Amino acid sequence: MTGRRLLYRVTWLLWAAWFATAAPARADDGLTLTLRRDFGYSNGSQIQGNFSLHVTGPADLASVTFLIDDQPIGASAQAPFTLSFVTDDYAPGWHTLRAGGRTAAGNTLTSATRRFEFVTGDQALSSVSQILFGMLGLLGGALVVVIGSQVLLARLGHKTTVPLGSPRRYGIMGGTVCPKCHRPFAIHWWGLNAGLRKYDRCDHCGKWSLVSRLSPQQLAAAEAEELKLAQPEPSATAAEQLKRQLDDSRYLDQ
Repeated sequence: MTGRRLLYRVTWLLWAAWFATAAPARADDGLTLTLRRDFGYSNGSQIQGNFSLHVTGPADLASVTFLIDDQPIGASAQAPFTLSFVTDDYAPGWHTLRAGGRTAAGNTLTSATRRFEFVTGDQALSSVSQILFGMLGLLGGALVVVIGSQVLLARLGHKTTVPLGSPRRYGIMGGTVCPKCHRPFAIHWWGLNAGLRKYDRCDHCGKWSLVSRLSPQQLAAAEAEELKLAQPEPSATAAEQLKRQLDDSRYLDQ
């Protein structure tokens, strides 16, 4: 599995955990209760920090009361019906969140109950550290595999044979010229970033160098220089041979 695929998988898992916390609860009797994170930690059903409860309902909804463990913690008499709370104000452990509302016509509405585990700041920090270390471990392992495979190929002398002066496609990463053999090659995505340059391996000589992306005009000029090296020196014409013989005859003894 490549480093990119590992990164995508870890990112997807973190997003899924966040979305599970932010997703609205199913409306039980006309009200939909949503929990949103303002500042803090959330991972699945575990939350810690500052959060907001939001309620949506019928157009004539007049007031909403918010409850934690069936105890009212606040109310709102106008849209948007929302209330903020801090998990640290409650004992660590599992808690139920619910909302009740009343319409202008006097009808009573309730939302579905949601359960969350309020964790301490230390528990949240420990979970975040485990996630970060896990991600760094996966990315570090993928990087070691990629670099190790390229170093192995370099030691085995794996090279790409391309005729001198032949046109080539450089791809989305662009191309450069090897400072060792002076031949153009395509920059590899697995090359190591070094600021504005890359530490990359030449496909022709197999050597590693710091290189920069060149323009299409510069790459075309490098291909033209290769083509000159590939062409044999033209043989002397008959006139040139006669002139050379006449020049040489001046040094013969009379």
